[in-house]
This record gives sequence, C-alpha cells and structure tokens, in this order.
Amino acid sequence: MKNRERIVWMVVVAVLLVVTTASGINNWLQAGNTEKTYANLRLFNEVFNLIRTEYYDEAKVQPEQLIPGAIDGMIGTLGDPHTSYFSKEHFDELKTDTRGEFGGLGIVIGLRDKWITVISPIDDTPAFRAGVLAGDRIVEIDGEPTEGFTTMDAVKLLRGEVGTQVTITVQRRSKTKPITFTITRGVIKLETVKSTVIDEEIGYIRISQFSEPTAEAMREHISALKKKGARSMIVDLRNNPGGLLGSAIEISDMFLDKGIIVSTKGRDPSQNQEFKAHGGAEVSDIPLIVMVNEGSASGSEIFAGAIKDNKRGLLVGGKTFGKGSVQTVRELPEGAGIRITTALYYTPSGVSIHEQGIMPDEEVKAVEITPEELEAMEKLEDLEMVQTFVKDHGTYTESDLDAFIGELAKNEMEIRPIIIRRLIKNEQEKLQIPDLIDLDYDLQLNHAVNMLKSSDAIGKSKAS
Repeated sequence: MKNRERIVWMVVVAVLLVVTTASGINNWLQAGNTEKTYANLRLFNEVFNLIRTEYYDEAKVQPEQLIPGAIDGMIGTLGDPHTSYFSKEHFDELKTDTRGEFGGLGIVIGLRDKWITVISPIDDTPAFRAGVLAGDRIVEIDGEPTEGFTTMDAVKLLRGEVGTQVTITVQRRSKTKPITFTITRGVIKLETVKSTVIDEEIGYIRISQFSEPTAEAMREHISALKKKGARSMIVDLRNNPGGLLGSAIEISDMFLDKGIIVSTKGRDPSQNQEFKAHGGAEVSDIPLIVMVNEGSASGSEIFAGAIKDNKRGLLVGGKTFGKGSVQTVRELPEGAGIRITTALYYTPSGVSIHEQGIMPDEEVKAVEITPEELEAMEKLEDLEMVQTFVKDHGTYTESDLDAFIGELAKNEMEIRPIIIRRLIKNEQEKLQIPDLIDLDYDLQLNHAVNMLKSSDAIGKSKAS
C-alpha cells in the first residue's frame, strides 16, 4: 500500500512540475531550481505518507484534511493576510460577495497587527445598526478567543444561517473595557450607491463598496443628481473597504477626462499595467470633494489617489487604510479557489500607498468620544433614558434638549450636546428610514459642504 502511494505521489509531483512549467515558471526551473523543487516535493511526499500511515488517529489523517492544511501552511509562510485558500463553500461565498449580495453580519474584516479587525461596517446591515465601528478589534466570537485567527477562521464563525445570532467581543481604541455585541445574522443585499442633494445644489453620493453593480448604479445616480441641478459633488468613500479593481477604475473614469488612474506592478510582467482615463467623463468640470477615512481601503484608495494626483478635486477627512495590493482570484479543481496577491498598485504620481495610506488635502477629525463619555453612554443605555425621551417627545425643542442634558448632569453623566443629539437621532431612526446624512453630527461632511459653498474652494477645485 505504501509503495503504491509513493508511486501515485511521484506521478503527482511530475504532473505538478509539468503544470508549473506550462504556467510560466519555466525560466525559474531552468535557472537551476529543478533539483531543489524535486527534492522538496519528495520531502513533502515523505511527510504526507508518514503522517497518513503512522499517525495514531486515523480520523485526522484523511487527504481532505491534510491537503487543505498543507495549503494553508504554505500560504501562511507568505505573511500576507490578503492571500487565501478557499474551500468550495467559502469560494462560492466570495463570488457572491462581489455580486453585491451575501449572508452574514455586514462587516468587512482583515488582519491588522495580527488581530481580526473591522475594516468597515457596511451601511444598513445588522453590524452597522448594532454600532460596530471601523477599527474595532474582534477579540472573541461566541466566546472563542480570536488570537492567531486568519480572516477565513473568523468568517467561518461569523457567517451562518439567516436569523441565527452570533456574539462578538471587540476592543475599541477609545474604550478601556471590551464591548460585546449580540447580532442576528441577515441576508445582506448591498445597495452600494446612495445619493441626495444638499442645499439644492451640492450632489452627495456615498459608495459603500465596489462590486459588480456599482458602476452602473453610479451612472444612474450621477445622472439623477445633474437633473436635480447639482453644481458640485461630494463622493463619500468613508468606511468603503474596496472591492473589485475594475469597478473602482470604471468609476474613476467617470470623473477624469485624461490622465492615469492607477498602475500595477508585479512579479509577472503581465501584471505591469497602466490604466488611463478614456475621456468623455460624466462629471469632468464641476467642483468635486472626495471624503475618506481610516476605513477607506483598496478600491477607495485607487479612486481617491486618481482624483488627488490628477488634481481633479480635493480629499477631505482622515488618512486612508493603506491596502495597496492587487489580488487575483482563480478557481481550483472541485470548486475550491485561491486569492493571490499578484501586484502592488501605484497612484498616478507613482507612489505605492501599501501600508502607508493617503493623506487628505483637508484633514478633519470626526467626533471623538472620550472614555468618560463612553462610560456615561453605557449608564444612559442601561437606564433607557434616551428611549424614554424619544417616546415622550415626538419632536423636541432646544429647551427640551437643555432640560434633558441637565437631567443627565444630575446623574453624573456628562455628554456633549452633539453626541446627545446623535443618540436621540439613532433612537428615532429605529422607528423610520435613517437619513443618509447628518450635518449636525458629521463634522467632516459639514466641513466639505462649507468648502464647496466657499468661492475660494470652488475656484481651487475648478482650477484643478
């Protein structure tokens, strides 16, 4: 039996070498690495056979367990959280994600400092409504510590049947104690583009992710805003984790009449590409502001970099995430798949933002909640004081708000009025469709709007 397996694996090794040669590694083999490759594959075969035939627990040494484990180990040596192997089940989920509909909580996660971290919550999803924020470090899932987890380890626990619950514990930078959320899984149908008009002349568009339907939806929203009289535009990419490279490039092309959008450089010369604007942009002349923050990653950074480096508009908000690598997805036998980092992308000025991010032209901080305010908010939630206030006041006056803040102060809960207003609005929105924007609370958006209203800012953007 053992000899037969050895023969089978020698055939497999030979096939692998033929395939790799045909796949473009011929030059590498010809450079003197053929002998090393054979030796290492023989070593792999020997270890595989020893484990298969001599490990005491036969249930743990089936090929369908050992081979994926070996693949995961091989990928793990790369130290790249963006290169992953997918079983058939998870590869099907990956393909569904890019089409704009999937089941789960509605968060995009990645590895940061070796911890599972929320890159961004997706608008109008269970996680978003529960209050999960970009930058939250997920330290436990259903009581299981996530230290040492890969993103796929976390995905396996986070996703499940619609209607079931999962409990996650997160560590937030601005909070001393962990926060626990129990969230009901749902079918996440991504409406990746939303828009409105601010003050009758500023078109506002939020893109939550770059998926297959996003570019066409973007064209429709741009057309609608122009018909409504928009004379300037804000494109909001905050907490947009990216998505499909082609979608980000296509949308960038809608705002640029000329110039480079992005270039990619990889080990394989075929990965060295330069993507340029085609001309005839849908929005090529009106003032433009692009909003970004630490949750803006990948495709968002491609768009932001193209706008900034081509001097087409201004960036407002915070420094972006810094995910500047290109992944190629390939389907494997039996329906499995692999996502491999094949290149880095570069902004039009030739800068790689990988693990660096992009600084905005105008850095504006969002409302930062102090640890003392967070503690007071927890007490406020326990006492259900905001819920009571909303129940008693369908609409409220400034004197109502002042009285409420005074009541909180008596209970030793010092929270700034801007945060109290947002908490009240959050409670109101549980009973109705949430507003797309909140100029009272959103300091970054408020700043962008005021910039566009300023003749100097408009002139600067037009001159760009």
